[in-house]
Amino acid sequence: MGVNKFLLKAKSIITPDESIEDASVLIENKKIKEINPDKKEGTVFDFGNRIILPGMINAHDHLLGNYYPRVGNGPYLNWLPWDNDLKSSPVYAERSNIPPKIIYQLGAMRNLIAGTTTVSDHIPHFVNDPYVKMLPIRVLKNYTLAHECSEYDLKWGDGIDIEYKKAVKNNYSFITHIEEGYDEEAEEGIDLLLKYKALGEHTVLIHAIALSDKDIDQVAKKKANLVWCPNSNMFMFNRTGSVGKWLKKGINVSLGTDSPMSGGLNVLDELKFAKKTYKQMYNKDIDDKTLVSMVTTNAAKAFKIDELTGSIQKNRSADLIVLNGDPKKPYKSVVNAKLEDISLVFYEGTPLYGDKDHKDIFKKFNVKTSKFKINGKEKIGIGDPLGIMKKIRQLVGFKKYLPFLPVE
Repeated sequence: MGVNKFLLKAKSIITPDESIEDASVLIENKKIKEINPDKKEGTVFDFGNRIILPGMINAHDHLLGNYYPRVGNGPYLNWLPWDNDLKSSPVYAERSNIPPKIIYQLGAMRNLIAGTTTVSDHIPHFVNDPYVKMLPIRVLKNYTLAHECSEYDLKWGDGIDIEYKKAVKNNYSFITHIEEGYDEEAEEGIDLLLKYKALGEHTVLIHAIALSDKDIDQVAKKKANLVWCPNSNMFMFNRTGSVGKWLKKGINVSLGTDSPMSGGLNVLDELKFAKKTYKQMYNKDIDDKTLVSMVTTNAAKAFKIDELTGSIQKNRSADLIVLNGDPKKPYKSVVNAKLEDISLVFYEGTPLYGDKDHKDIFKKFNVKTSKFKINGKEKIGIGDPLGIMKKIRQLVGFKKYLPFLPVE
């Protein structure tokens, strides 16, 4: 039956609100029971000089778009001409040879190997519902949505006002792209939300590259949430949202990768790009702890799942990462981490992926694994990433390489 109660020990644990040295976390029935319990209970796993942190949350992905290379010839005025270029590209035609089931498996593995245990897949429910239940990580289920607040959006959902009311009634998040572009109509996105009375604490706004100071004030006043996707924004528009102003106004900001066909390879890549972009924009560093919060507590709050995941505290799901890094600089270690530094990933109290050295842990939990290498480092985990890549290569007819899954 595996291990029901166990203790994880490490040199540093980031909750992430605080960093605790020489700490331990007690797990029972797939949940966090206690930090630094008075007595040792259950099986003990000592990770020595490593760091433990919550499983990360990718606040914006399009799992059906998990493919590569990036497509585009920007900068664009808004998202629509990019979408037209995407859908007329040879890469899109190539991707169309691969069934959605395999693309979703690919997207889950892309996130898992980067320490991401929860993903917001921004797409209508009828598209992802058949695939979400088969994936090894958590894909957000409780949300309502629109595609974009403009007349040229993709008409997802039943309309902004209806979708927002459903979100409030069920305490879900209402998710939409906002001002993803800077044409006249895109810049009216916040006004449109206000018109439909759809701007509030349940609203999760993605991109927001053209928000005016007045718009930012409204977002802050209504306690809405913003998702920053700097990699995708800079690729498509050569600019990104005024994240410094967002933070100064106290807005809850999360970080998302967007699809790798326009955005970052994974959350680790996005963290580093976000730090670099902030420095270029403001000529000063953004705090590493602030960035880590964007992929943990902030995202959990935005999606109304903060009582489930996003932090290491009592009764939260045991979604945890064991990381190789400098325990004296834990937040910096997370931001600077590479794929090879992800030592072990637990999801709901079960190990899913990690270094080959942890094979005995997987055996204790009765988790069946496959062997592979990530960037040359020996790893083991659930699923079959080598088999996924083999199948993709058969379907497209050549030896396809995807840098977000550098498996061999």
